Amino acid sequence: MRVLLIFLTLLTAFSAQAATDCILEMNGRWALNPEKSLDPEELQYEILIFTNTETEQRYAMEFSNGPDDNGTLEWSAPCDGRDHPSPDFPWSTAENSTVAISRLGEKSEFVVQKEDGVLTTTYTRVLADDDQTMISVGRNAAGKIVWVRVFDRE
Repeated sequence: MRVLLIFLTLLTAFSAQAATDCILEMNGRWALNPEKSLDPEELQYEILIFTNTETEQRYAMEFSNGPDDNGTLEWSAPCDGRDHPSPDFPWSTAENSTVAISRLGEKSEFVVQKEDGVLTTTYTRVLADDDQTMISVGRNAAGKIVWVRVFDRE
């Protein structure tokens, strides 16, 4: 019983911290490494520039999926694990799309995208290699992995 109580206390403490803050170590400029990535969309160029605060994830993005699919955007959302309106979230088509960002651990986060209240995409971002590599694993609504993108810190 004592072990269970300790486990539940640790889990509660982790969960409370996990949902309430952004990863400041993500701040900086990140370039997609297409040779290390597994991406059926064959995204060849993507730059992410994070300027997170303790409570809000913010980034600017440049991307190119091909000659007729290039763009830039700026985006932000709180890191509190709750759904927030996000009609400008990358690749969303619904006016009432939402996003929720939760911190999983010291160097990882979980992002949930919904359209019309229905789950569309999730992805997990993890910092690795002494914060010099960021790995993004995207999943569709059924939980199937649809991309693994590796970014190098510039």
